[in-house]
Amino acid sequence: RRLTQQDAPALRALWSEGLRQMPAAFLLTEAELLAIPDERFAANIDGALHIGTFADDKLLGFVIARRGGVARLRHTADIGPLYVSMTAQGRGLGRALMQAALDTLTGQGLKQVELTVDEANTAAVGLYKDLGFTSFGRRPRSVIVNGIDRTDLLMIRALDGAELFAGA
Repeated sequence: RRLTQQDAPALRALWSEGLRQMPAAFLLTEAELLAIPDERFAANIDGALHIGTFADDKLLGFVIARRGGVARLRHTADIGPLYVSMTAQGRGLGRALMQAALDTLTGQGLKQVELTVDEANTAAVGLYKDLGFTSFGRRPRSVIVNGIDRTDLLMIRALDGAELFAGA
């Protein structure tokens, strides 16, 4: 379901878990996440698409999508982060979260979505390819995590059936 401001504490806790478990999979550090004031963190939930998956009222995973902010980018959205608790991985929850986000964005009339993913995160890369994303570039040294350069893949998917790379 879509997350609300009331879900902010659970979202922050799960995001923090993800940052501890898989720091290379996120842009923010845990310190940066925790430095966001509670009111601003909660307000950000209303400013972007936040979808969560639950079991017994416990948040197990989430995905965030941010629509382009200026008029010329309103047809696009950036997806990420996506995280499923380590205790709930392997159940298809990440796929279900991504599909829910794609369905919602398609329903809002968006034409395409983009994401970046650490090229070493082969499980995530495989999921995104299975969901119809195409890699269209690499960003070397995209981030530096614990002193180690990481390279991101840039991935894109049309939501309107357009052939994005026709004749390429």
